[in-house]
Parts: sequence; structure tokens; C-alpha cells
Amino acid sequence: MKIGIRTGSLGELGQRLDNALATAAQIGFDGLEIITRDEAQLRGWLVESGAGGAAALREQAARAGCEISSFSLAIYRRVNFAQEDPDLRREGVRLVSTALRACRNVGGSAVLLPHFDRQRLDIGPEEEARYVEGLRACAPVAEETGVAIALETSFSAAQLKRIVSATGSPKVGVYQDLANAIIYGQRPAETIRALGPAIVMVHVKDTKDGGQAMLGEGTVDWGACRAALREIGYDGWFVLETPAGDDPLASARRQLEFTRRWLAS
Repeated sequence: MKIGIRTGSLGELGQRLDNALATAAQIGFDGLEIITRDEAQLRGWLVESGAGGAAALREQAARAGCEISSFSLAIYRRVNFAQEDPDLRREGVRLVSTALRACRNVGGSAVLLPHFDRQRLDIGPEEEARYVEGLRACAPVAEETGVAIALETSFSAAQLKRIVSATGSPKVGVYQDLANAIIYGQRPAETIRALGPAIVMVHVKDTKDGGQAMLGEGTVDWGACRAALREIGYDGWFVLETPAGDDPLASARRQLEFTRRWLAS
């Protein structure tokens, strides 16, 4: 297993990738999850050469001693696969396909697709069918690149299992966030067991009163979650999505120490 951290959890230090990679490595992380808000940046990583090309980022990562674990595709929200507008859905398929290829080129393992609906949590049957259609369109690219499509959503475990099963690809799964499960009325350990091998990445996060908390200071039952992850045989990336605080370096060190103790317990 490997431990990574999101660029956003490093505060201002995470805004430049060279700084973020060096900082994450200095603290002791194995990898960095890049929050991607710029499609032009993704397109730059489709080519090898140039200052914004894939080779340059791979070199920065190698020099720092820190991998690119994954992309968090923030710009997917507007063109998510549940949209009724077919043009937006086609744009979503194109965007996700671009992200998968770019992620492969820089050495990443997964592309996170966020979808949250605080009012309904689950999406309706027609939206679910559109979601499966969009994922099926992208699945061949995921399989070709070896990069997983990882859904991080408000959806119930039952809906996620239906979507993943209907898509029918080994490279389409779930990005399980331990705190989001609580925020959306689920029990994280039960959700982990229900999803089982559909989980392809894990966000390490805590929550208190509906917001983020320092690890161990919120309501996540860490012992139950660790037991559930062991039961399903999960041994992939654990990526911290934690508050940067006033001192991002100190905060990240503290959260990494907690995560190492938790995983070793």
C-alpha cells in the first residue's frame, strides 16, 4: 500500500506541482493527487515534450521521489454523465478520456470523477442509465491506459454497485471516502464491505459537524474501517484529503503519522 496527499491539502504549497511534489516527498508521502481544474493542462500532458508536457512532470516527480497517484477531475462536475443534455454528456466523455490518457502519461493510477447531490444523494433511474452509458464509452480508454475511473459520489453503495456492474469493466470502480460516507448518512465500514473489490482508491478524511476535521478528531470509526478494508483485501492507495490549516507542513506531517499508525494497527 502507498500513502498520498491531495494538492489542496498542502495549501499554497500545493499550487505549483514542482513545489507540491518536493514538499510531499520531504514530508514522507509516496504520491500526490492532482486536483485538475484546467483542461489545457490535461491536454499538455497528452504530449511528451515541452515545459508543460508529460515528460517534464514525470521528471519532476522522479527528481522529488514522489509519484503522481491520481487526478481529481474537478472540471467533470459541469459535464457529468447524469446530465440530460447529450452534448454535455459527450463533452464529459471526451474530458474523461483526455484525463485518462494524460494520467497514464504522467504515471498515475486513477482519475476521480466527483458527483454529489446533497438533496437526493442517489440519482434517478434515467440518470443512472445515462451514467452507465457514459462510463461504457470511457471504459475502453481506461482499459487501454490501465488507469482506473474512480467514482466519488453521494450515491448509496447499492447504486454504485449497480453502476459498476452494469458498466462491466475492471477499470471502473469506486473512490471510497471515509468521511463522505458519514456526511451522506452511511456507515463507512458497512459501505466498504458492501462495495468490496469495487473500491479502487481510498480517501483518508475525518469529519465533524458536517465539515472536515483533523484525522482522529472527528467521527470516523478508524478501527472499524481498517478492519473492513482488511476483510475486502484492499491494498491500494490511501490518499489524504485533510485540512491544510495555518501550517500546512506541520498539518500534513501530523496527518501522515496518524495514517501510518492507523494502517499498522
